[in-house]
Amino acid sequence: MNSETGIEFAELIEGSEACAYRSLVAIAREAGLEHCHYSTIGGATAIVSPTVRTPPILNRVIGLGLAAPADEAQLDAIAALYEQHGLPWALELSPAASPPELLDWLKARRIRRTQASAMLYRACNDPPEPPTSLEIRPWRPEDGDVGARLACEVFHVPDPVREILAPLPHDARWRQWLALDNGKVVATSLLYLGDEVAWSGWGATLPTHRGMGIHGALLAARLKNAREHGCRWLTSETGVGTTDTPDQSHRNLTRLGFSVAYLRNTYLSLPRRSAS
Repeated sequence: MNSETGIEFAELIEGSEACAYRSLVAIAREAGLEHCHYSTIGGATAIVSPTVRTPPILNRVIGLGLAAPADEAQLDAIAALYEQHGLPWALELSPAASPPELLDWLKARRIRRTQASAMLYRACNDPPEPPTSLEIRPWRPEDGDVGARLACEVFHVPDPVREILAPLPHDARWRQWLALDNGKVVATSLLYLGDEVAWSGWGATLPTHRGMGIHGALLAARLKNAREHGCRWLTSETGVGTTDTPDQSHRNLTRLGFSVAYLRNTYLSLPRRSAS
């Protein structure tokens, strides 16, 4: 794959993320969190969490129009899924999604485009090892939910997200990596190990410890971990930032050999107001 033809691999890249979130939901439900679930509509994965109302943290749709062309009935079924809970929701729409009329259908339903994300990939061979003076290690049972708590603190997300993230490192398909400064966890990240493609996300560093090479060191650990598991590719997504305010995660990923396959737009749908 290369940056010029990366869009041809949209189904693989989006599928990696969708597979990770389906696993996340399944593990949360096994842990007794019945409020979190997902539906598959027209090949897309629609994640629903009524206790986490801020999209696109969890109430989001991935992969619409990729496995097969979408149609208006599918779009209306997705909207109805969230409407029954009165939830705002986000549609993560790849530029490879079809048919072209999908954009007109979104406009007609007042589903508006918001921010874009860079969809990135990297082969798992020869992972770099950026230097850092801190301890980088995988999660241990005695760590409990410290990584989930830190991620929620950094991303300013509600506590139910912590409950959803906390069981993940107990599962064999997931790895949580931690950075420690004198025994204190100051950064965290998650890795989902698919069959050939791994997904990386929820990387968070405390403001007091940014600029110390921690993000790169955690990325290197995830790359090595994915390679050891037999994965060929590691995928991720991040903000794109601006010329004046570049996204640091985006810069770190590209610095470590990740390529941008394409930019993916997020479309936001807000609940209808009840008639007074």
